Amino acid sequence: MFKALQTIIIISFSHCLLSQNDLVSLNERLADARDSNNFVELARTYLQIGDFQAEKERNHELAFENYTRSLEHFKFIQDSVNYYKVQHRIANVFRLTEQFTEAEERYNQVIAYRQKVNDTKGLASVLLDNAILFGNDNDLENQGRYLNRIAKMNRELNDSVFYINYVFEKIRYLETLQEIDSAKMLSKQVFRWSQDLNHDYFLGKSLYFLGYYNNKERNYEDAIRYLNNSLLFIGKNALEPLKLDIYKLLASCYQTVGDYKKAYRFVSDYSSLNDSILHRQRIIAINNLTFKHKVRQKNRDLKLMEQDKEIAVERNAQQRRLLYVFGFGLALLATAIYFIVQFFRQRIQATRIINQQRDKIDKQRIKDLENDVKIRSMQSVIVGQEEERERIAKDLHDSLGGLLSAVKLQFEKVRTTQGRVFNLPEFENGQNLLDTAVEEVRTISRNLQPSSLKNMGLVAAINDLINRYVGETYPEIHFQHYNISKGLDTMVATSIYRIIQELLNNAIKYAKAKEIIIQLNQEDDEVVISFEDDGIGFDPKTVEKGMGLENIQSRVTYLKGDLQIESQKDIGTSYHIHVKVNEV
Repeated sequence: MFKALQTIIIISFSHCLLSQNDLVSLNERLADARDSNNFVELARTYLQIGDFQAEKERNHELAFENYTRSLEHFKFIQDSVNYYKVQHRIANVFRLTEQFTEAEERYNQVIAYRQKVNDTKGLASVLLDNAILFGNDNDLENQGRYLNRIAKMNRELNDSVFYINYVFEKIRYLETLQEIDSAKMLSKQVFRWSQDLNHDYFLGKSLYFLGYYNNKERNYEDAIRYLNNSLLFIGKNALEPLKLDIYKLLASCYQTVGDYKKAYRFVSDYSSLNDSILHRQRIIAINNLTFKHKVRQKNRDLKLMEQDKEIAVERNAQQRRLLYVFGFGLALLATAIYFIVQFFRQRIQATRIINQQRDKIDKQRIKDLENDVKIRSMQSVIVGQEEERERIAKDLHDSLGGLLSAVKLQFEKVRTTQGRVFNLPEFENGQNLLDTAVEEVRTISRNLQPSSLKNMGLVAAINDLINRYVGETYPEIHFQHYNISKGLDTMVATSIYRIIQELLNNAIKYAKAKEIIIQLNQEDDEVVISFEDDGIGFDPKTVEKGMGLENIQSRVTYLKGDLQIESQKDIGTSYHIHVKVNEV
């Protein structure tokens, strides 16, 4: 139930989400601040860019880099308030990337500072983030301890928005402890407070909780009402993980009350949204793994730099001692011999230290190689995704498709034996719905795993795909191919098919194209895909990448290929893709 609550975390209501144009403006301000050595402006601009990367793009690696630079400049200008504000942001990044130890260390530093300056509001904010951290780490004892501290401070805060966020975390804590009655009571209270505030986000989440608990009590009609109302508010905020839970719960409720048509609709919505979220989470997981690796590497580099500095200082001391020996010369021969002996002894020690450091570096390189292997293994997720598509398609076709076909035969039997029944409107309506269900199952099965791709090859599968878009409402599609081998590797052929499928969907659904040209050529070990449409076009530099473009880029990256996009407004868009292929 609380997957959405654990995932959707509002870092700070005071943060403002920037657009791409704002980011360009910030980079210009950054350049001006560097030219004028304005360290105050540099610190603030790096902070704003970090907020953009963390909140809008969810690029934790770039956010961490910009926050770190901002932290250094605030430290240089001795701005303690903003210094610990950035420390709080960095702790949130560590928490979101599941580096709980690093996050807790930063939170503790911020807590100590907030207590020192008697900043009650700031202290409450970091205590809540720390409670969320312990909740994510399943440390219920510490989670409850921090929530109790916040409860004692609420009278001083007088902040309704913060308090509601605290209550949501409290509900999550009580649910984990199986204190269902208390969690339900808080859900009702937070719904009333959300109504008073007229806050869409809070109303949507509190309605979801009410639906969840009514479903638990088997009050299915009330649960359906609360959940449908929740979607009205959640839809405005596009909170996908929470939507996922709502779809799943609505499908279960409708199935229980016997409304299978609506249950099927929400199952379909759940499946579609879940695929999108899983894909995004895989990309985020790869980025987080890379980020964790780089953070560890940076910490190791800093330690090595400190050790190198110590060795350099030691070497300088040795050189000074050697100069003293030569300066005194023969007059202090005994002293010189003493220093020479000391020099060689310390040199041996320094050499031993260097060798030990080299051994550590070699071991670390081995670990780094292992991490690289882990990162590359994430690519296998794409293979698993296709295998899962094939399995689901077979299940739909073999089980549900066969069952629907059997039901259809029974309808036909009734048609031939019971002429009176055939004339009833209810019979006709039922038969039409059954035909629609059969066709829908076939369409879903074919989209998940096109049989023509496996049986007849890539070119035949693409032709089959294009034939689905024939009619007055669809654009004119031209498909040209040359020298495409039928012996392409299965995953390569599947990935090329998915790329063209996604491009066709974008051109028809979003670009509103009237004519599409697809060219597919194979030259030795390379396949070249050229896709052109006369749609409305877009600016590739400023457009926000949706799931379509991300899926295409992910497939091209998996094939170690190259993607180039050229688009002009109201003229059209062209995609040029080069991928390496293997033949079986």
